[in-house]
Amino acid sequence: WIQGELPEQKYEWMNQYGRNINGAKGYVAEGLFTQAEIDDMARWESLSAANKAITPKPFASQFGTVKAGDIKYKDLNNDGQIDAYDQTYISRGDVPTTVYGFGFTVGWKDLSVGMMFQGVAGAERVLNGSSINPFNGGGGSGNLYSNIDDRWTPENPRQDVFWPRMGDKAVANNEQASTWWLRDMSFLRLKNLELGYTLPQRWTTKIGIRGCRLFARGTNLLTFSNFKLWDPELETTDGLRYPQMKSVSVGFSINFNN
Repeated sequence: WIQGELPEQKYEWMNQYGRNINGAKGYVAEGLFTQAEIDDMARWESLSAANKAITPKPFASQFGTVKAGDIKYKDLNNDGQIDAYDQTYISRGDVPTTVYGFGFTVGWKDLSVGMMFQGVAGAERVLNGSSINPFNGGGGSGNLYSNIDDRWTPENPRQDVFWPRMGDKAVANNEQASTWWLRDMSFLRLKNLELGYTLPQRWTTKIGIRGCRLFARGTNLLTFSNFKLWDPELETTDGLRYPQMKSVSVGFSINFNN
């Protein structure tokens, strides 16, 4: 192994070499268990030891007793058990590949508009499933986010929901770091906006003013991102940081005649 790298791991997919130094490890999510898969496992477990030996196991054992709607992880080494040997690098990290910005100021007669945008691309983050999952503290405690309805239920067994099955207490299987919780943190933000209006001099010179400009300024007014739960610029996996502040101010500047 190369000096400075982690030692050679048991399986190739566990090696750090060739991957981003900020990369995050976790499991590869293959979707959510269906009720049919859970029923198949129940039938397999009811078999005798002799029949189990000749009957393929429906899926690998995971974390605790899994139910329909729980996250299903890929058994990378095909040993029938999801464990640390099935973890691989699933994210390049939250340091973006591209940081950019652009802006402009335009004027027309007595009006002016100035905008400044900033953005990043190529930033990824694995959300902390044990922190953001509702009821993670047991007894009904835990944060509830605005997309709480976007979840798996027996009546809504979709595979593209944000939240897997929820229980009245933490579901350890669904809190593992995995591609299920991997999110793109790229964003484009309207960082600054200024609107201005200069009063015509034919109005101001009559009262001894050479120039008067009215303006309105805004900061962090709009953010465009596929990630909606919190400000994607925050370096957090659970949103528990103070967000960027939006601000709006109005004012005027006056130049008096000498």
